[in-house]
Amino acid sequence: MSINFPVKVLPTRVYRVYKGGFLLDKFRGEKEPKDTNYPEDWICSTVRALLADGSLSKDSISKIKPVDGKENIEELIDLYPEDILGEGYIKQYGKSLNILVKLLDSAIRLPLQCHPEKSFSRKYLNSGYGKAEAWFILETRKIRENPYILLGFREKVSKRDILKLVEQDDSDELVYLMNKVEVKPYDTYFIAPGLPHAIGEGVFMVETQEPTDFTISVERKCGDIVSSDEKCTLRLGWDIALDALDYTPYTIEEVKERFGTKKELTYSSNTGKIYSLNGGSYMKSCFRVLFLKDVKDIRLSFDSFASLVVVGGKGIITSQDGEFPIERGETYIIPAGFGEHRYIGEEPLEIIVSLPPQGVR
Repeated sequence: MSINFPVKVLPTRVYRVYKGGFLLDKFRGEKEPKDTNYPEDWICSTVRALLADGSLSKDSISKIKPVDGKENIEELIDLYPEDILGEGYIKQYGKSLNILVKLLDSAIRLPLQCHPEKSFSRKYLNSGYGKAEAWFILETRKIRENPYILLGFREKVSKRDILKLVEQDDSDELVYLMNKVEVKPYDTYFIAPGLPHAIGEGVFMVETQEPTDFTISVERKCGDIVSSDEKCTLRLGWDIALDALDYTPYTIEEVKERFGTKKELTYSSNTGKIYSLNGGSYMKSCFRVLFLKDVKDIRLSFDSFASLVVVGGKGIITSQDGEFPIERGETYIIPAGFGEHRYIGEEPLEIIVSLPPQGVR
């Protein structure tokens, strides 16, 4: 047997300290959508989620429609590594996914946080990966105020200033120091390592990132849950953890310009368009994100695996090996061995594609 078909990824919900998931449930077609402490769906993952007690959970390994008796993507890769990942990829990265893709929906504001860059992870976290992120906002909802994100300090602060506010649990002042950016569907941002940020309430997105669960939180409390200093600092202590923060002050205009990713049109015809999200050289070194829009008939070929989120429409993927129906709310991993294929929209398709750094040939 060979894996020459799209692998359907089933909902893989992961526990988090914040609540959300209503829009995610709707997207997935749940009859009774609701907000819970399972607001994330890890749809392209061989990463173990980091729990509050410091342990790692296998529940975050992406579940799949069973293939040859295997029920998650890690098991399938173990059985068919070259089919899924490609020989060249394995030589460079090994037999695990070097990106992590999530669906994420917030009902409350997440804690103010940052993520480490690769050099910090190598020095302190025994990992070659940081946690750069790309956000593609799918939908929003107004809960108490217009949907927003917090990005970057808006005035000059020091490590000592932030440590004092952390020790005082002064969330109001921490939020005051941040740029508040209102968002709408189809906005896109690159969250560079070190950038202080928080997702506000009512934001549903696709998040493509490096394959770790490393988060340094400068707020202990999130909703009704209070996290320990060990959890907030990745067990590094505040002195080291706060070295990961970028203390650069930005105006709101600078934040939008620097961290709002450019949607660059790379292909256009009367049968569809392909946009590439450009967040700069660091983003390109970590992953690539494409947006297929108004697709009636587009032909593609990937040089490694790809993660697909069907965000709109209905149609089929066709290849020399058959036809495979797809529709809004579904998620797939396209194996490297799938070869050239076409996306044909019965209703015009919109698809977000996440890829390793190699990109598309």
